Amino acid sequence: MGAVMIRCPRTGRAVSTEIETEASVFSRLPLVAARMHCALCGEEHCWTASEAWLDEPTLSPQQAGAGRKAADDPETWEPAVRNDRAHTEG
Repeated sequence: MGAVMIRCPRTGRAVSTEIETEASVFSRLPLVAARMHCALCGEEHCWTASEAWLDEPTLSPQQAGAGRKAADDPETWEPAVRNDRAHTEG
């Protein structure tokens, strides 16, 4: 998932719209105007999908490998459900 970004017309810097979506959804956004409060300049900006882009996070090979290794290591796993019976028996 990535953040939908626009360029702040006042500062010229990229700013997040606080909307996160998949690339397949972003490519189908309608060309309607949306408004947002800009975290950079404090003003309200009007934008459309045609002037926005999707800022997708990228992983370096080291980060991707580290995440995969942790997922494959049973010692890093946490139980999905807590066993309450152990806590209620006296």
